[in-house]
Amino acid sequence: MCGRFFQYRSPQEYAEALGLAVPEGNLPNVPARYNGAPGQDFLVVRRHPDTGGAVLGSLRWGLVPSWAKDEKIAWRLINARAETVATTNAFRAAYRQRRCLVPADGFFEWKRLGPKEKQPYAVGMEDLEPFTMAGLWENWKAPDGEWLRTFAIVTTENNELLADLHDRMPVIVAPADRERWLAGDDPADLLRSPPSEGMAKWPVSTEVNSPRHNHPGLLQRVAA
Repeated sequence: MCGRFFQYRSPQEYAEALGLAVPEGNLPNVPARYNGAPGQDFLVVRRHPDTGGAVLGSLRWGLVPSWAKDEKIAWRLINARAETVATTNAFRAAYRQRRCLVPADGFFEWKRLGPKEKQPYAVGMEDLEPFTMAGLWENWKAPDGEWLRTFAIVTTENNELLADLHDRMPVIVAPADRERWLAGDDPADLLRSPPSEGMAKWPVSTEVNSPRHNHPGLLQRVAA
């Protein structure tokens, strides 16, 4: 499961890192997320339905299928399992037609220390560069006629780095595979655990346990 991640760079920085030609005036206005949680808006790269070009937009975390009666279902659909994403009713249409990339600087997982105690860890790249997680997006029309765009993060089995933290982690799409994830026919072979090499984890403050906290200090290493 991936239930919290951080995305703190500016939209322009992510656009440049991903090689997107986005006019500065057209960049979405999304605040820095040092402790991003479901229900919040994040920067997401998707194929524009009309032009087919890759665009950087603002979508809400927690997928609402087009057939949903209300948006409360989003709280149960923040993640999609790689093993069943092509067949699960809530995700299969998005997997075929609406895959997206979620830029991130890292994500959080918790290590159980005792019956009631957990130590949060930040997980990212050793070089601190942003990466892209595999995602799916959907359009949902609310009863008042407003359209809501939402997304889910695809997860897979953990790699060796996360073995002592959790049995799931996000699917990380390598730069060479990003175009195929967005536009390929069936990128099933990309639904795998990323290598541990080049990744890092470090213990952080228990402040991240509450999504009310959102500041750069949350990412500082603490004594485990």
